[in-house]
Amino acid sequence: MKNVKINLKKLILLGCHALLFPSIVNAGDKSTAEEIGAEISIGYDTDYIFRGTNLGPDLLWSDVNVSSSLSEDLDLSIGAWYANVADASGADELDIYAGLSTSFGGMSVDFGSTYYYYPVEGGNTLEIGIGFGTATGPIDLSAGLYYDIDLENTYFEIGAGTSFEFTDTIAIEIGATVGNNTNLVPDGFTALTIIIGAPIAISDSASLSPYFGINVPIDEYEDIASDDIFSGISLSVGF
Repeated sequence: MKNVKINLKKLILLGCHALLFPSIVNAGDKSTAEEIGAEISIGYDTDYIFRGTNLGPDLLWSDVNVSSSLSEDLDLSIGAWYANVADASGADELDIYAGLSTSFGGMSVDFGSTYYYYPVEGGNTLEIGIGFGTATGPIDLSAGLYYDIDLENTYFEIGAGTSFEFTDTIAIEIGATVGNNTNLVPDGFTALTIIIGAPIAISDSASLSPYFGINVPIDEYEDIASDDIFSGISLSVGF
């Protein structure tokens, strides 16, 4: 699967999947974080969509991550993401990730790396990346550049998103990303992915996050892949 899936769940895996919404930190609103925090998440996705590629149906995953403020302007995050595509034999995947994030001049900057381990099929690889985030009015903007050292593959992505409170406990999030995977499309973009989510606050430390999305191949990738409509739900608990 790794020959097709050139992936990083989020730059510092910024959670899992993520997959999906632009990983934005509004530097102007950054608050002082706890010295140490942890989060456990589990989720299900109808399709494993990542960077414009459908890697199979019925994705089950879990994630554990720990974060710490090293200083007022520097945060550390480490964690592990484990997944299985139910319809694909030997498709288990373990991603071990670590990253640093900081901000300056109204912009967030994330540096990270992820080691992809495949306990059944092998083909393990290491990827490094850098991401930037900022905001203009209600719109969050992001850009990321990732390089897989073992596959010698580069992926570049830009994104935009916004969110608003629907009720006291429910928010609406809308995000879109477009990127270029050089192993799939040497010139041009790979696909446009649009996500609409509605995270629900169950308590101060727990949230349920259903979402709906569409993935549309563009440029040369239109001849390789088809449109996908997908959805999913996850539960996260912080400590």
